[in-house]
Amino acid sequence: MVGVDDLVRVWTLTGTPMGAERLGRYARALVAERPIGPYRALDDDQEDLAILSLVRVDRPHATIEDLHQMPPLALSGYHQMIHDLAREGLGPVPAGR
Repeated sequence: MVGVDDLVRVWTLTGTPMGAERLGRYARALVAERPIGPYRALDDDQEDLAILSLVRVDRPHATIEDLHQMPPLALSGYHQMIHDLAREGLGPVPAGR
């Protein structure tokens, strides 16, 4: 599985405009939710959970319902972080795999 430092490196190389410390917080949140490994397509619910883990770095008490009420533009950076991992062949390992 891929570790926090690996995720920070990927996001840095793909141009995510944040410092390593902040990227580390997002990486730890994502890894705490699901292991990160080779890319596999996520269904909508799995992607929502991955996005929610990133959102909770900034809004610790956010729920799925909150996520669904947020404007798409407010979520675009979080989606981009997941897509940057996918472009590098990485992603959250779906449950049961």
